Amino acid sequence: MADIENFDVQEISDKIQDKFEQNKNTIYIALGAVAVVIAGFWWYNSNKAQKSTEASSVIWKQENNFGSNNFQVAIDGDQNNIGYATIAEEYSGTPGGDIATYNMGVGYLNMGMFAEAISALEGVSFDDDLIGAIAKGALGDAYFETQQADKAISNYKAAVAHSTNDFTTPVYLKKLAIAQEEVGDIEDAISNYERIKKEFSTSAEAQGIEKFIAKLKK
Repeated sequence: MADIENFDVQEISDKIQDKFEQNKNTIYIALGAVAVVIAGFWWYNSNKAQKSTEASSVIWKQENNFGSNNFQVAIDGDQNNIGYATIAEEYSGTPGGDIATYNMGVGYLNMGMFAEAISALEGVSFDDDLIGAIAKGALGDAYFETQQADKAISNYKAAVAHSTNDFTTPVYLKKLAIAQEEVGDIEDAISNYERIKKEFSTSAEAQGIEKFIAKLKK
């Protein structure tokens, strides 16, 4: 593995707890079914709105377990409330269902269950600048931990491209550079380390960044 001194592969996962939608398209080709399509579209959206409200009312009930690192209980549920796995299944396609899937993936990631984390996180995508980037980056972490550096790189790049901000961008630039070192993309790794130094000089990731650059330029 590449040198990850002073860099926790899962550091971003510890920051997400304070920060917390998959569109389905159906093609109808029969003109004679227009009335049915309109009725079905109305029902689907009404039902989806109701399910979104329901999901929002149950997802917070696992917040204490999730926040206390009781990830398996948060995923499976406890004697009082359903867990993220059930919420994700029953409310699939709603914002609440997506958040439950995301939380489930992060929980698996924290427990070292990387295949399960990948399965969950592959199914979510968020427009939000921070959560969108973190979801992609968390998937990159899971791939990196399973020795799939190329897929990790792809997701770290997606995390960096998703939004530019002082919170997530330097984190995923550094993880991207480390993964690029892993596969021998030295020039790209140097470029990303130097971007951290230039654009995010006050970030924690910039501290000691010169040694990473110097090591690769030898």
